[in-house]
Amino acid sequence: MTEPELVLKTTPPRLLRGAAKRDRLQPFWISARERAAILLAAPAGFGKTTVLLQWRRQWMEQGALVAWLSTDRQDEPMRFTLGLLHAVGNVSGKAVFGALAIQCENSIDQEVATLTALLGEIALLGTDTVLMIDDAERLPEATVLTALQYLLLNAPANLHVVMGSRVLLPLPIAELVAKGNLAVLKTEDLRFRLEESIDILDRRLGQRLSVHQSAKLHDTVQGWPIGLQFAISRIEYADDAARAADTFSARHGDLQSYFVDALFSGFSASDADFLIRIAILDYLHADLCEAVTGHPRAAALLDALARETPLMMMGGGEGWIRLHPLAREFLLERFEALPRAEQVQLHTHASRWFAGRERFHEAARHALAAGDEEQAYAYAMRAMWMLGTHGRLAEAREWLTRIPSRILAGDMSFKLVAAWVWALGDRHEEALRIGLKAAADPANTPQRLMVALWVAGAAAIFSDRLGLVPELVARWPQAAAQVEEPVYFAAPVNGTCIVALHAGLTGKVRELASQVAKHGEGGSLRLTAAMSKTMVGLSHLWDGNAYLAELALRPLLAAAETEEGRRSTIACTYASVLAAATLQRGQSEAAQALLANRLDVIDGCYPDVILSAYYTLVRIALDKGDERRALALLDRLDELAQQRKSPRLQLHSLAERVRIHALSGRAETVAKLVAALEQLAPVFRRKAYQPFLLQFSLACAIAKAYAAFVRHHFDEVERQLKSADALAHQLNRNQDVHALKVLRAVLARRRGAVEAAALMSEAIGLAQLGGNVRLLIDTHPDAVRMAGELLPSPANEQALSAVPVKQGLLTTKEAEILQLLEKGMPNKLIARTLDISGETVKWHLKNLFQKLSASTRRHAVDRARLLGLIDE
Repeated sequence: MTEPELVLKTTPPRLLRGAAKRDRLQPFWISARERAAILLAAPAGFGKTTVLLQWRRQWMEQGALVAWLSTDRQDEPMRFTLGLLHAVGNVSGKAVFGALAIQCENSIDQEVATLTALLGEIALLGTDTVLMIDDAERLPEATVLTALQYLLLNAPANLHVVMGSRVLLPLPIAELVAKGNLAVLKTEDLRFRLEESIDILDRRLGQRLSVHQSAKLHDTVQGWPIGLQFAISRIEYADDAARAADTFSARHGDLQSYFVDALFSGFSASDADFLIRIAILDYLHADLCEAVTGHPRAAALLDALARETPLMMMGGGEGWIRLHPLAREFLLERFEALPRAEQVQLHTHASRWFAGRERFHEAARHALAAGDEEQAYAYAMRAMWMLGTHGRLAEAREWLTRIPSRILAGDMSFKLVAAWVWALGDRHEEALRIGLKAAADPANTPQRLMVALWVAGAAAIFSDRLGLVPELVARWPQAAAQVEEPVYFAAPVNGTCIVALHAGLTGKVRELASQVAKHGEGGSLRLTAAMSKTMVGLSHLWDGNAYLAELALRPLLAAAETEEGRRSTIACTYASVLAAATLQRGQSEAAQALLANRLDVIDGCYPDVILSAYYTLVRIALDKGDERRALALLDRLDELAQQRKSPRLQLHSLAERVRIHALSGRAETVAKLVAALEQLAPVFRRKAYQPFLLQFSLACAIAKAYAAFVRHHFDEVERQLKSADALAHQLNRNQDVHALKVLRAVLARRRGAVEAAALMSEAIGLAQLGGNVRLLIDTHPDAVRMAGELLPSPANEQALSAVPVKQGLLTTKEAEILQLLEKGMPNKLIARTLDISGETVKWHLKNLFQKLSASTRRHAVDRARLLGLIDE
């Protein structure tokens, strides 16, 4: 190997200025940096080299020697060993490595002896030495099994080998990991999370995209780093960034060239044809792909594609994978160029395969694509119940728009299936009517009666007619226990569960949910189980415990996103309630990210989920000073209330508008809104809506208290707060109990009463127990200012130290850093002043930015002044 070749192989590439900093991987690096080896294994485009270069810089900042070696297919054991010697010699400056290199070049079959000498000399260096090996998948297998394996198994304590590879190398990985010698980062670890994509897009594009648009783009590229980079390249210089983002596609531009040049050109003609033909399949399985294409090596080819390229992603259960959406889009363009006869044949093969396994939804889709409408509709009707019970409501609704009404009208079973889907959408009244009529049929079998009652119950819940649910549950046949499908047991339990929630019986909610959980969560229980778990999260929020709500829902959301995607009904349901908890925990950006590119799906969920999302987005908009956006969201909620005929959605839209306008002193507007609220009273006295009557009265009392504050009618404020407090306690609405204490403290302060400080301290302490750091900000701006004025004692400061010292928002350290930020100090000076590390400063700044909904240091200071956290 020539000297220039060695120089090129041992010179690290340049770390581009705009490269995304992978802060999320920092904990992994900290925990793994003392290991003998680290392996980054992921297909092309996942940023392995970038991560290696960033870690190289970090190790060098800590005084380590960091050698670099880029490998290739010519690196047989001796050549590989020679490269290692030059790499370590370059960074150590020790002549001994050069001497060993000369010895290596003049020796034959002495690689092990030379490697032993290399390891011995590294040990003698007496300092941490890191050897980074990039493109390790190119190494010949003989080199991996001999030289590389020897290097890993005999590394001295001060040597750390870090490898980047497109595939898992044929090493004893399990053994090395078990012994603590190896740490592995795989594809899913390197895939961007949503918050990372949003952050990168904001930094690169200067916030030209909304969070919603950024989330949509993230969903398009599925967190694939190079896919996001191609998107940025397309949008960066576009006049209309939003349009460029919406039209980003693998069918043209640089991304198309990447697929053609970097990926597609490496396949044989037979393999490329195989890929084009399986692009019609949502999920891929070796047997399915072989049946559709006739390719005899389908299993081996799928396995190789999944291991070595970014074209494939896990999904769909054991043995199933799926094409990356961008890769699929690229391939479908080529599929559409095939002769129509061949397209029909491929879809027909797929339809028959799925039908033979009773996967009728997929069978219907492919039958329709093949032009066989009658067969497609027959399959679709058999699939509809499964789609609904599994929470795949968008697909079910799409079929209902296609299936001729004559098919539905001719069979009550079909009509009930359709009504089930309508019940979970926006045709509640029609679904309720069909369900009740079917339930009244004296010729019903127990199972038919349960289906009819289930349809009627779902329609009642989704339309907020909770007053009908107890009677429907009471009519449930006792034969439910003998039916094989456990969903027939779980459905009435869920009905009782949601009634208990709105009666304030949160303990009973969790007890009933545990009964549902005993029956599992798969098959037809999928949506029912998810609804039960969501109600557990809602019960914790009802109790005023955002911490427990987050603890319950975060792992559920992660699993749902992995199994079904971000925009599935179940994932969006979890995300809505989790966002409300996350916001209360002081993480507004994370809450907004949870809801990004999901609101249209959430609009089709049941009302509690809808309200969680809208309340969260309204508060986030107000945090940013965007009152117009907040009111527009409430207008949209009101429109949804009219569309769904839901007085509860209308109630909360009006009540939140009262609060917003009252805090801005708009007395006349507030009076009109309160009058509109009062007009809803007769509705909530009806049997169907009566379970919400106490909540209506509570919302009215709080609204009237805000209205009285505007008019400075403090006796009226006191009367309304007293009434609201009694109702909140009756309903066990701890969240409202805490807010009412704050309002009572504000009232006491305005009257000059001495109990103001005690009330405020108690409210903050109770909120702190449930992890709610936003109590003061979300209740009244006076409360934020009061906390600093009325709570100066060391005892109170200590009581608030976890949530906020004085102001009820920031921790002690965050408050100190905010004061130094206001003085214009850079991070290094802040670190020296507070005697903490620079990384700790960055961590606190990140939390500050989240809590203050700020994007820059100056923005954070301005927001803090607005909230009274910094004296003017």
